[in-house]
Amino acid sequence: MTTDRLRTLREFVERFPADARARYFLATELHKNGDWAGAAREYAAYFDLGASDEGYGYRNLGECLFRLGKEEEGRLACERGIEAALRHRHDGLADEIRSVLEDLGGHA
Repeated sequence: MTTDRLRTLREFVERFPADARARYFLATELHKNGDWAGAAREYAAYFDLGASDEGYGYRNLGECLFRLGKEEEGRLACERGIEAALRHRHDGLADEIRSVLEDLGGHA
């Protein structure tokens, strides 16, 4: 099922490369499957296209970057996620990102 879902999402992104939502959904599915490099690439494209769910997207991008050994970039992504979450008054998400950051060794 996951392979079919990934294939469908990749096809959608290929057909509609400027659709930020398509990039987000593909990035999230890649993230779930532990494809850190693929997920990081798609989250970056998502932000380039005008992200609408910045907090959660930056949270996941930060985790991907940490797992790829890019600690400084991961920390910065998490910090951006915290800022976005607070800007949108999502205190719970900000706390979640702080926890992820702490768990990954980037401090909170």
